[in-house]
Amino acid sequence: MPPSLEAGLRTLAATGTGPRAAFIAAAAVAVAAFVWPAPLDPVPPPAAAIAVPPRPGETALLRPLFDPGRRDWTARGSRGAVLEGEPHRPVLTVRGILIDGTAARALIDDGTPEQTWLTPGEGRGGWRVTAITADGVSVDQGGHPFTAAFMGLPATLRPLPLAPALRR
Repeated sequence: MPPSLEAGLRTLAATGTGPRAAFIAAAAVAVAAFVWPAPLDPVPPPAAAIAVPPRPGETALLRPLFDPGRRDWTARGSRGAVLEGEPHRPVLTVRGILIDGTAARALIDDGTPEQTWLTPGEGRGGWRVTAITADGVSVDQGGHPFTAAFMGLPATLRPLPLAPALRR
């Protein structure tokens, strides 16, 4: 036998029947509580349903919130106009800015297949270019001004030198 088991048996033999009986009784109570649980709090009786007619502002509680037939249409205009949403607004992207002396042009991509250089006053659809600077383009759409910053790197374009035979 291992020495720790022998020491445990000697300690158990030294105890009397009283501590052993108390331990057995406590173990039996713990097993009984685990096997046969009893509710600690009494369950309250269910509340009786109150049959009170709803007040005018509480009709939303009677039907789901997102039910299409929950209430009548109360807004001005047709429901179809609201469901269609706003017209498509173009997304304008500044592709390039060209400043040659006093003439300035901007290459703006609005999603159409044709891309052209535009000067101030020109545009497509409901938008017009109002001003072109070296770092951005100002656009007016329906009376609302917008400024688009050009994020590309500035480049200086210089023509190639002419051949000596072409100089005059």
